Amino acid sequence: MTRAQSRWVNVIIIGLVVGLRLPTLLPSLYNGDEGYYGTIANDILDGGAVYHTAVDTKPPGMYYIYAGVFRVAGRNNLFAVHLLAIFVVVATALVVRRIGARVAGDWAGAWSGIGYAVFVHAYWPSDTLGANSEIFASLPLALSVLAFLQGQKKPFRGLMFLSGALIGVATLIRQTSAVNLSVMLACLAYCWLIARTHSFARVLAAGSGVMIGFIAVIAALAWYYQLQGNLHDAYLWALAFAIRYARSETTFGYVLKRLLTVHLAVILLSGLLWYFGTLQVIETVRSLWRRKPVPSEAIMLILWFGLTYLVIFVGWRFPGHYHLAVLPPLSILAGQAFARFVVEQRRSSQQRWRLIRTCIMAATALPTIGFLLVAFIVRTQTLHFLPTVRRIVQETSPNDRIFVWGSSPQLYSFSGRRMATRFVSCTHLVGAYASRPRDVRDRGESVIPETWAMFQADWEAHPPVLIIDTSAVDQFWSRHPMTRYPVLRACLPGYRVEGVVNGETIYRRL
Repeated sequence: MTRAQSRWVNVIIIGLVVGLRLPTLLPSLYNGDEGYYGTIANDILDGGAVYHTAVDTKPPGMYYIYAGVFRVAGRNNLFAVHLLAIFVVVATALVVRRIGARVAGDWAGAWSGIGYAVFVHAYWPSDTLGANSEIFASLPLALSVLAFLQGQKKPFRGLMFLSGALIGVATLIRQTSAVNLSVMLACLAYCWLIARTHSFARVLAAGSGVMIGFIAVIAALAWYYQLQGNLHDAYLWALAFAIRYARSETTFGYVLKRLLTVHLAVILLSGLLWYFGTLQVIETVRSLWRRKPVPSEAIMLILWFGLTYLVIFVGWRFPGHYHLAVLPPLSILAGQAFARFVVEQRRSSQQRWRLIRTCIMAATALPTIGFLLVAFIVRTQTLHFLPTVRRIVQETSPNDRIFVWGSSPQLYSFSGRRMATRFVSCTHLVGAYASRPRDVRDRGESVIPETWAMFQADWEAHPPVLIIDTSAVDQFWSRHPMTRYPVLRACLPGYRVEGVVNGETIYRRL
């Protein structure tokens, strides 16, 4: 590849990402997960402590990213958040390209980066265009792989430490990123026991560097939380309660439905990537079976892809955005197989090559352009909550606290009013998670029974001026009126109905 061609590949990657994420720069695109991140970020800026004054089961990395953006660009500045997300996706695609080039050559790297830039957007915009944890965790994970590969070429312990530290950073953004530690250590074991390219001393030094780097990042955050006095709370919400949530009850029928309507749909819409990525995996496994030499880089990519793919099955819910985490290794694997495919097919007849190119372009363009159009069409429906926000602002002062019954954290963040309780969403109180079967979530049984005691303590400490009841207009909350739950029902006599906005009832404290 010439330098000019290399520059054009970078331009294409950047152009694809910016073009496909363009809807996020419009003022009305809003993703539900961004409400959680934004609300906790605002609580941090107001002097709150993560997992103590504002809670959710996600790791803290995204909260700090949003808080950093809000501190610089202004609160609830989602335009700035989305700009940062564009930069992160571009950077990830370029790192994916770099890894592909190191493993299999310039053109394999180019196709890897282009594949990631395209297919990371080939699903519903609510899953692919949000500034979510999968998008942000992919960059440090890709950088950790690049540092690891460089550290293998030169036995430089600092690069291994960096690789482990980057996995630690990714884990603070998305818990399951920690599986990449196993990828690195298994790859080192392969180099020592099977490939015989590394001595035990070298493997021990490299593995120690990776582990120390990872532990250093996690320990630094734990020390900070110990100073804040919320280390135990962080353990409960980011680990213990998160595991309870992942293990919460589901049904076989629901799992089968999600497999067909989400998991299989994602694979089909990114079929080109999955087809060539699977081809590369099969070829590598076949070489191993035949006892042919297989580079450690190839083993690492398969382990990265395989373990990340298995993580999608955690909790048996298969949200569409979970699949974004598997795209970096899948894109690199697919780029290798596709580069060979192009070389082979160019030798065929001109008519056959033209037909192949047409099919490839259609398989690439149809899902991405289709969902790009969907993003523009449905975008006006995402800020329907603003009339309620305006009413909250009119009825309260900046120092007042409010309580939202339901799962609408954006009412806190956009109104600029602090939460009366620590619960960004009431789903933890009643178990009404959107990713659970309807009959299970309608029971109103929390997977974290301790939450109602926390709720009562918070309410008594600072009772809200307003209650906003969203259950009448939210299909997921229609079976969960406030009067159903004794702790909350006991609080209602102190409030009167103030009005109704967007079908949501507003109560004022007497």
